[in-house]
Amino acid sequence: MMVKLTILLMGLFSIFGYGQKNSLTETEIVLLNKLTFSTELLTELKSLTESELKQLPAVDQETGEVLYNQFFNGVFTETSKEKAIEYVMKLKAKFRSKGYLVFIFQGEDNNKNVAVIKGTDDLDILRYRRTDGINYGLTNEKIVKRISEWKSEYGLIVVGCGRDWLQVEFDKLPSDIDAFANEVHSFCPNTVNQGVRTIDMLKKAIKEMKGLWLWWD
Repeated sequence: MMVKLTILLMGLFSIFGYGQKNSLTETEIVLLNKLTFSTELLTELKSLTESELKQLPAVDQETGEVLYNQFFNGVFTETSKEKAIEYVMKLKAKFRSKGYLVFIFQGEDNNKNVAVIKGTDDLDILRYRRTDGINYGLTNEKIVKRISEWKSEYGLIVVGCGRDWLQVEFDKLPSDIDAFANEVHSFCPNTVNQGVRTIDMLKKAIKEMKGLWLWWD
């Protein structure tokens, strides 16, 4: 009898502990109320990452540097690179339907985080992070313009971005994959020169990912 009671109590403590770990703290509730963010949606995100919800830092509009002493109307929570992709893809559609954009956010520390801002246009993610390829003469505005063109043609979501990289996934692949791969190489030479090495391998990667990983360093 005592053994059964001990097992039952351990189970209850385990469930209680799990619930406490993944429920919102008073500080998090205050933050979400201040930002007028959905506590229901952000509780769901926290239940996945099991990490604290924090306010997103602001980003310098000229340099693209993360300003950790200033803040943006958004939140983020830390996780691993692999889990960040998993959680973003799991929550993307649901969050957008409620007026929120969820994406992988990378700050100056190179950690991967899942971030949430208000909006329904994924291009706003790039505008917030000020992603650029300045070493190739590509301002944030130029990158947004090109991604916007691809979005109009193929449909896409922004999976994540950092200061000089971004990942997108297409709704449909380009019909002329040869021409598109050449366009990508011209727009972001690193995809081939420092990445897959050949245009043929780039075409294969685009098909396998149904998207792109772009970076400029």
